[in-house]
Amino acid sequence: MTITESKLYDRLLYSFMGIRLIIYTLFFIMNLFQTIFEIKNLRNKKKETRFFVFFSLTLFCVLRAIQTAFFYSNPNLGMGTLNFFFFTLGSAMIFVEWTFIVQFWLLIMYSLFVADDIGQYRTKPIRIMTYFFVSLVVVYQIIVSSITLEKNIETVDTVGFIILLIIFVSIIVFNGFVLIRHLKIHRKVTPMKHFDLMIFKTKILLTTIILVFVFIIIQEIIFNIYYTDTYQTSKQFLKLFVTGIIEFSQMVSVMLVLSNGHWSSYLLLNKAKINSESTISSSDKIEKKPSKEFAFSGNTLSMGESVDC
Repeated sequence: MTITESKLYDRLLYSFMGIRLIIYTLFFIMNLFQTIFEIKNLRNKKKETRFFVFFSLTLFCVLRAIQTAFFYSNPNLGMGTLNFFFFTLGSAMIFVEWTFIVQFWLLIMYSLFVADDIGQYRTKPIRIMTYFFVSLVVVYQIIVSSITLEKNIETVDTVGFIILLIIFVSIIVFNGFVLIRHLKIHRKVTPMKHFDLMIFKTKILLTTIILVFVFIIIQEIIFNIYYTDTYQTSKQFLKLFVTGIIEFSQMVSVMLVLSNGHWSSYLLLNKAKINSESTISSSDKIEKKPSKEFAFSGNTLSMGESVDC
C-alpha cells in the first residue's frame, strides 16, 4: 500500500512508526512501574501528586502506543479515524498531568506561605477543584473525540484546543511564578538548601511548559490554519513527528524532575527516589507557622497532609 508519493518515504514512515511504538511502549512500562510503586507506598495514605502524575504519563503512553498501532491498519491520521480518536485522548492526559503539577504548587503555597487560619481550609478545596477540572477535561475530550468519529469538526476542534491551551498555560505560568516568588522570599529567612532545589525544579517545569506552548501554537498555525489540507496529504506525518518531539520532551522533563535527574531509576525499573528528608522547626525558620513542623525532600513537603512531588 502506497502512503506517500515515494516508496522510500513509505519505508521511512513505517520505520518511524515502529520506533515510535517501541518508545511509547517502553515509557509506558517505566511509568507503570512508578505508578505501582506510588500505590504501594501510599496504600494507607491519601493519594498524592506523584501518583497522579505518573498515572497520567502511563495513560498518555499507552494511548499513544494504541494510536500508533492503528496506523498499520489505517495510515490516515485525520478526523473520523481511531488514530485521531486515541490521539486526542492521549493529549487530554497531558492536560491532566500538568493539572496535578499545578495542584502541588498551590498546596505548597497555601500550606507554607499562607496564615494557618486560612491555609488549613484551602487544601481540601484545591484538591476538589483539581478533580473537578480533570473530570471536566476528560469528559470534554471523550465527547469531542467521539463526535469526530462521525463528523468533521476540525476548525471547531482546533480553535477550541488553542483557547483551552492559552487559558491552561496561563494558569500554570501564573502559579509557577507566584510559587517561585514566595520561595525566594522565604529562602532569605530560611537557611535550607532545599529551597534552592525547589526553585530550580519549578523553573525547569515553567520553562518546559512555556516552550511546549510556543511550539504547539506555531505547529497549530502552520498545520491546521495555514495548511488546510494537512490530513489529506503526507504533511500529516510531518505534523505527527513534530508533535511527538514536543510531547516527548515535556514527558522526559517531568520525569527527570520527579527523579531529581536520576534517569537510571527508570531504566532499571526502580523507584524514582527523592532526596533524603531534612526536617526543620517552623517556629525557628518560617514566620506564621509556630506550631507545625515541615519536612522537605526536594520538591516534597510534609505537613500533616501529604503533598509529595
